[in-house]
Amino acid sequence: MELDLTIAAIEIVWLTLMLAGDGGMSLALATRALPEGRRRLGVNLGGLLLMAMRAAILVAALACASLPGFGFLCAVALIFGAWLTARRGEAGQKVLRPSIGGLGPLLLAVAAQDASAALTNMLAAQAAAQGSHPLAWLGLALSLPMLALGASPAVQLLRRPPLIWVGVLLLGWLAGRSAAADSALAFTAMPPELMRDLAPPMGATLSALVVYIYLRRETFQRLPEED
Repeated sequence: MELDLTIAAIEIVWLTLMLAGDGGMSLALATRALPEGRRRLGVNLGGLLLMAMRAAILVAALACASLPGFGFLCAVALIFGAWLTARRGEAGQKVLRPSIGGLGPLLLAVAAQDASAALTNMLAAQAAAQGSHPLAWLGLALSLPMLALGASPAVQLLRRPPLIWVGVLLLGWLAGRSAAADSALAFTAMPPELMRDLAPPMGATLSALVVYIYLRRETFQRLPEED
């Protein structure tokens, strides 16, 4: 049991480093052109906004965890999140420019840009926690320093090959675990033990396959056309 909790904590820390760092990087890039005073205000308010968004997502995920079909929905969201994570790592961060509308619209744009990473982060934390609410909240608590360290070169390495593949496989593994924990399976003839054993590796394989196909497609499209 202690080993399971340790592994779950490592999973949560890894994914929070990778996914919360995205929000921190977006916030740092969006506010760096602002005057010093407004930049500090923007970073502080933006950090609170991104944390509040993650807290709302986690509360909703924990409240809906026992609903039939929610585990399968989380599995789909996590596979999609793995693809988005690989896509962001391949394309780099999009820089948001300060608008005439002021700091508020800029921070809302940062939150919108970070929404997919926040959703993936909190659903992954909920799946990794395996019903342990303190572990799930650990993922949220770790988000605060990770949002501050988003621009760190060490954190940026997690979103570059080959380390990004660890995150992709882990998200797929947790997607399978979410599907295996869905309460709707109680109404089927599928043995729960079989689902618990097979679903995580199947999810990791599917996640890796989706990302591999995407990256191969991108590489093919970049090839110069023959005369």
